[in-house]
Amino acid sequence: MASSRQIPFDLIQPVSFDLNDFVVAPCNSDAFTFVDRWLDSPFHFGAVIGPSGSGKSHLLGGWLREHGATKLLPTAQLSDVEPGGLYVADDIDQVGKNGEHVYSDELLFHMFNWSKEQRAKVLVSARTPPNQWGRQLPDLVSRLGTVPIASIDQPDDQILSVMLIKSFSDRQLQVDLQVINYILGRMPRTYAAAKQLANDLDNMALAEKRRITKDLARRCLQQLSK
Repeated sequence: MASSRQIPFDLIQPVSFDLNDFVVAPCNSDAFTFVDRWLDSPFHFGAVIGPSGSGKSHLLGGWLREHGATKLLPTAQLSDVEPGGLYVADDIDQVGKNGEHVYSDELLFHMFNWSKEQRAKVLVSARTPPNQWGRQLPDLVSRLGTVPIASIDQPDDQILSVMLIKSFSDRQLQVDLQVINYILGRMPRTYAAAKQLANDLDNMALAEKRRITKDLARRCLQQLSK
């Protein structure tokens, strides 16, 4: 079960993308279980869906390391998919500067078919469900409708707290728990907001040559809401 893999968040530990270091909470437990059990799944192609910064890359990277899988890049060829192989493709719905799909319809279509024929397993991540990827190839669209997915929801207080503490720790900043709780009670409930707040508070603290306090957090939150 997913709960058996939960661990305390330890600030003195180096940044890790192992599955054992993924902080499991109600907002992401379904996705964690989906990835943790993917090797035994009867499906050959699956997707983890969630907002930017929600831990999708951590889950895929952890599964890749744990099982010796291979990352499929947008330049991948069908010859790269070996019988029984394990593969991941991160941010499968990303688009380029001109709005083109980085992973082309043709590549995704053949990746789906070939992995089934070769009894390989492909695990991908995206911000939105497959039916929202804006694909044009009819045969690909119909196949994507059969893809099993697991979603990561918007963060709860546990994950937001972990993100703030981790971000401050990565910047070698010591922030009192009272300040963390003050921020949690007033910030937007998104992964992006947690990252933005940590970055802005770091910049403000450096510019004013002071510690991060409630007053500094209050002013930063005011700026974020504008």
